[in-house]
Amino acid sequence: MPTDPTLLALQDLRRDVRHYLAMRPTIAQEPAVIQRHVRRETPCTLGQVEAALQFLATLDPPQVRPERDPLGASQYYQITAAGTLADERD
Repeated sequence: MPTDPTLLALQDLRRDVRHYLAMRPTIAQEPAVIQRHVRRETPCTLGQVEAALQFLATLDPPQVRPERDPLGASQYYQITAAGTLADERD
């Protein structure tokens, strides 16, 4: 287990982002919306939330699924079954 406070904060943010999405499994959301809600409990920047989402999307199996707006370039994220299971086990 990491003892560096920065690494612990990063882990906590990833868990908080995943948990936020797990509580809303049917909705794909923009990083700014996720950040607005997560920062109520965990101080974070939009860049940190985007990095957490990208990390969760690269896990095997992915814990979040990135989606693009078909009419634009906006990126949205939604929890996967693996992410929901990981959140329930945490």
